[in-house]
Amino acid sequence: MTTANAPALAGGNSPAFPRKRMIAYWVVTVFVAGNSAVAGALDILRIQPFFGILLHLGYPAYFSTILGVWKVLGAVAILAPRYPRLKEWAYAGLFFDFTAATASHAAIGEVAQLVGPISSIVFLAASYALRPSSRRVETSRD
Repeated sequence: MTTANAPALAGGNSPAFPRKRMIAYWVVTVFVAGNSAVAGALDILRIQPFFGILLHLGYPAYFSTILGVWKVLGAVAILAPRYPRLKEWAYAGLFFDFTAATASHAAIGEVAQLVGPISSIVFLAASYALRPSSRRVETSRD
């Protein structure tokens, strides 16, 4: 490596960095969306284990359908091209879902059950942080 290349590589501006970032973005985003879509479908159809867990946590049965529909829509929104504002709402909704699951399990003392929702929060945060500029809402600078 020559000295002329050292600053570019050290600063993360190498030609491979954006590609690696994009690959990482899609890996975590597809994981989050797939996880949410499957969990949402299981919620809508009231299939175990998610439906039983929801009831065990004290939520009414009808809440399963509501959560399921929003999980599936959130998964579609974060994968779909364009509509960055909709993606912001989808990320927020999934964050609320995952943190509510964490709080619900913690409230009844199920510490071992916290791994799933906390892992989902970590993957969601990684997806959000790695988003390319085309998937971000442009902010105005005053």
